[in-house]
Parts: sequence; structure tokens; C-alpha cells
Amino acid sequence: MQRADVAMFAQTELVGLSKAEILACAGKPARTVSASDAESLVYIGGGDGAAAGNVKPGSEAGTGSAPSGEKYCEVTFVLRRGYVEKVTYGGPNSGAFAQGEQCAFVVQKCLPTR
Repeated sequence: MQRADVAMFAQTELVGLSKAEILACAGKPARTVSASDAESLVYIGGGDGAAAGNVKPGSEAGTGSAPSGEKYCEVTFVLRRGYVEKVTYGGPNSGAFAQGEQCAFVVQKCLPTR
């Protein structure tokens, strides 16, 4: 599977995972955003100069910043009642295909192996 396909597949396949499962496979998020009935775990992956594994340096330490001008993906796991309800992608890119490639570096660790 190409990385863009992995990212697209993950948006449906990861729905229903628990917060504990996401933390176990993706590590500590770059940041967490809480609302009254939802919580979002945000990860930063990819980037032109990313380290091995293509998770931005510092993202697992909670800094959550990527150098300007680089292509990267912000992967957001939206949780309700402790379970993934939705997986969204954002960040600078040159189209949906490129964005998906960058996002795959975060989500592929959470997908079941085949």
C-alpha cells in the first residue's frame, strides 16, 4: 500500500480505538485539546527534514511545532467518551496526495499488520 492509501485507510480503520490504544501506538501527542464533550490528540508527522520514523523531532515531547516551509501533517484523533470518533489531517502540503503521504508516518503505527 502507498503511504497516501495508508493514511486514507486509517481514517476509517482507527475509529473505535481507545485513547490508551492510540497512546500505545502513536506515543505522546504534540498537544491535547479538550472541549466539553470531546478531546483531541494532535500529532505532527512527516516533514522534509524529519528524523527516522518521520515523526517531527519534539512532537512526542509535546512541542508540536514544525519548521516553516516544510511539508508535514497534523494528525488529529477526535475522541468522545475515550474512543476515537474521527481522524482528521491538516498542515501544509501540495495537495491531498502529498498530505496523505506525510500523515501515514503517524497513523501506520496504529494500523493492524496484515
